[in-house]
Amino acid sequence: MPEIMLRRNEKGELLCYVPKKDLEAVVREVEFDQEERWGGRLYLANGEILHLNPLPARPRLPLTARAHKVTT
Repeated sequence: MPEIMLRRNEKGELLCYVPKKDLEAVVREVEFDQEERWGGRLYLANGEILHLNPLPARPRLPLTARAHKVTT
């Protein structure tokens, strides 16, 4: 499972950075985006889908976490 870093840019967009690939992409959608549950599938602007185990609350950013690529 690769490590990812999530942060917000100056426009307020959620960004995902994958250091192993030196890839940074906007997160277009988060599967679970509620105060009491956050994470699941992260749909990136480049078409990739990553899975982050859902967290019990919306995290403070920046966040470093482990995720895995979802193959369709």
